[in-house]
Amino acid sequence: MGSNADPRIRRDADRYTGGVLLSSADRHWRGLSAELRCHPAGEIPAYVASVTQIAILVRGTSVVDRRAGGVRQRIVGLRGTIGLCPMGVHEDYTYVSKPIDEMLHIYLAPSAFASLARHTSRDFNAASVRYEAGFNDRLIEVIAAEVLGELRFETSCGDLMVEALADALAVRLLNNYSSLSVDPFRTRRGSKGLDPRRLQRVIDYIQTNLTKEITVEELAAAAALSRFHFSRMFKSTTGQSPSRFIGLLRLELAKTLLTAGRSMSEVARDCGFSSESNFVRSFRRATGVPPGRYRDSTRK
Repeated sequence: MGSNADPRIRRDADRYTGGVLLSSADRHWRGLSAELRCHPAGEIPAYVASVTQIAILVRGTSVVDRRAGGVRQRIVGLRGTIGLCPMGVHEDYTYVSKPIDEMLHIYLAPSAFASLARHTSRDFNAASVRYEAGFNDRLIEVIAAEVLGELRFETSCGDLMVEALADALAVRLLNNYSSLSVDPFRTRRGSKGLDPRRLQRVIDYIQTNLTKEITVEELAAAAALSRFHFSRMFKSTTGQSPSRFIGLLRLELAKTLLTAGRSMSEVARDCGFSSESNFVRSFRRATGVPPGRYRDSTRK
């Protein structure tokens, strides 16, 4: 992992001998980090997990043996097979019997569990997650697909989307794969969205801070809601996730800045991208034309 990564995550990731195909190290993600890796056959050294790790097989098949706390597991994996290694677990060994083509490793930070505990006044923590592997979970697969998509093609609101995904992943692990086996936030049918005053406060905040980093916590505070309820209620009201809503506003901002003659690097920075090249690629995917051509066409 690169210089922006949490040192705890770097320690966990450095145990692997396989190649890194994609990494979030140069992104300013909150709540989780991720790597797409290939793994050669062989033994992976023992370690104590510094963060909760979720591994999802993306391409190929796998046969992995591992042991922790006296529990031995043999995982025969196909696409979508998931393995969990919770924070604090001492894994005695992991042996990969055959090379793995592509595996997504999601490193879930303790902050996701700490935020959940703070908003519910319950003792939710990563230590309650079970050491489990060899299963499939459609929701985790969807979250992993969103994370992988952001790794491959950065968007202007990837950090916000990933922060919300980290929250959703923490809730899913506690609900389905922990000693607690409780849903911290039971969804009520027919739950209402944001009332007009709350929605307007959120929109005002977004417009005021469109060129700055925006967090889920800040948006939830503008609406006077828990961060774990805000995203669902915002989407119920607008039909879009907060990251999608802000992304569309930033796309229009990018067009305005380009038309005004701002440099590509300035536009990329003001619209939340980690690099100019990622901005160019994202703009072209969204509009069908490169930003340079768009700028030239509007200034004729």
